[in-house]
Amino acid sequence: MNKWIDILAYFFCFLFTAAGILVSLNRFWQYEVFYYDFGIFDQAIWNVSRLKAPIIDHLVVSGKWIFADHFNPSIFLFSPLYWFTDKSEIILIAQAVVVGLSGLILYLIGLRILKSHFLSFSVLCCYLFFIGIQNAVISDFHEVTASTFFIALAFWGIIYKKKLLYFTMFFLTLGFKESNFLLGIGIGVFILLAQKEWRKIATATIIISIVWGLTSIYFIIPYFANGIYQYSHNTSGTNYITVFFDDSIKRNTLLYTFYSFGFLPLFSPSFWALIFQDLFIRFAPQAPTRWGLGLHYSAQLAVITTLSSIYAIKFLKEKSIFFRKYIYLFALILIFNSFYLYHFVLHGPFALSYNKVFYAHSNDFEFLTKIIKKVPQNAVIMTQNNLASHFTHQKVWLLRSNYSDYNPDYILIDNRKGQSINNFFVSPPNISDMIEKLKKEKKYKLIYYTKEQFLFKKV
Repeated sequence: MNKWIDILAYFFCFLFTAAGILVSLNRFWQYEVFYYDFGIFDQAIWNVSRLKAPIIDHLVVSGKWIFADHFNPSIFLFSPLYWFTDKSEIILIAQAVVVGLSGLILYLIGLRILKSHFLSFSVLCCYLFFIGIQNAVISDFHEVTASTFFIALAFWGIIYKKKLLYFTMFFLTLGFKESNFLLGIGIGVFILLAQKEWRKIATATIIISIVWGLTSIYFIIPYFANGIYQYSHNTSGTNYITVFFDDSIKRNTLLYTFYSFGFLPLFSPSFWALIFQDLFIRFAPQAPTRWGLGLHYSAQLAVITTLSSIYAIKFLKEKSIFFRKYIYLFALILIFNSFYLYHFVLHGPFALSYNKVFYAHSNDFEFLTKIIKKVPQNAVIMTQNNLASHFTHQKVWLLRSNYSDYNPDYILIDNRKGQSINNFFVSPPNISDMIEKLKKEKKYKLIYYTKEQFLFKKV
C-alpha cells in the first residue's frame, strides 16, 4: 500500500506541474502575462544569460539594474536556461517545475516526520489543491514563487540535519528577495523551538537574516536606485493589532488559508513566527492586491502552512488519544476538504488545464502575433504592458506619451478597449490622442495597422 501511495504522490506532483505549465503557457499566448512582473524578471534573467547588466524598464526606477527595485540575485539561477533556448516561455515552465518539486520535497519531509505515507499524502493534497499556490504558479513569473523549492529544501536540511544543504538553501532563499530576511528570522525561531541541538545555527540564522535585510534595504538597493528604497513607507501608520482583521479580504484570506489545511497550523507554535511575518508583510501595506489569495502572495505561506500542518499532526498524534484513534479518518477528510475547496468553493485556476474552451481561446490572438512578428528582434520597441512581455529579449520601453525622449525604433499600440496600458503606477497616455499625434509625426511612419492595432516605424 505504501508503494502505491508513493506512486500516487509523485503522480499528483507531476499532474500539478503539467497543469501549471499548460495554464501558464496558454495565458502567455493569450497575452495575459504582462511586462509587470513577468517582463521585468525575464528581461533581467535574459540579460545575465548574455553576460549583460540586468537593466529593466520600471515606472519608478526605469533604466536601472533590477536591484534598484528588489535585491533578488537568486533569480539568476534561471539564466542558464537561456543557453538552450530564446523562448521566454521557458521560465514559466521552470517555475511550474520547481513548485511541483517543492511538493515532492514536502511529501518526503512528511514521511520523515509522520512515519506514515497516507498522512504525508493527505498534507500534500492540501498543498497542491491550495489555490494560493496555484494562483502563484499561473500569475506570471515571480521570485517568491520560485523560492518555494529552496525553502522546502532548507527545511529538508534542518530535518535531516544536513548543515551544508541547509545553509546553501538558506542563503539562496534570502537571495530571492530582500524582504526574505523576515522569513529567515522566522526559520531561526523555528529551529530554536523545534531542534534545540541546533541553537548556534538558529542564532546564526537570525543574525545573518537581520544583517542581510539591513544591508539590502539601506545600502544595496539605494546604491542601484540613486538613494531610494521605494517600499520603506509600506508599513507607515499601521495598527499592529487590527492589521490582520480590518478588511473582509484579509479575513477571507485567513479563513480559507487555514481552512485549506484543516486549521492544523494553529496547533504548531514553532511555525507561528513564520506565519506571522508572512501575513504581516502582506497585510500591513495599503495594497489590496496583496491581501487576497490571488497572484503570487501566498506562495511562501503555502510552504509554511504545509510544514506546520505536518508538525501539527505529529503533535496531536502524540498528545491526543482521540486524535490518534481517528487520525486516518481525519487525513481522509483533509483530502476531500482540500479538493472540495479547490473545485466547488474557490474554483482553483488549474481547472483551466482541463477546459477545452481555454485552449481554443489561444487561437483567437493570431492578429496580435502577426503584428508582433513585424518588429525586428534587434529593434528598440515601445508598447503596452500586455504586449511588452513578448519583447523582453530586446530593448523595450513601456508606452509613454513622451515617447520622443526614449527614441524607440518602433511604437506598437493595441487600441482595444480595456487593454493594460502600463498598470496602476502612473496615469496612462491617452491612446487615441497618441495615435493621431503619431500619424502626423514626421519622425514616424505608420507601416501596419488593423482596425485597432497600429505599428509605427521611425523614419
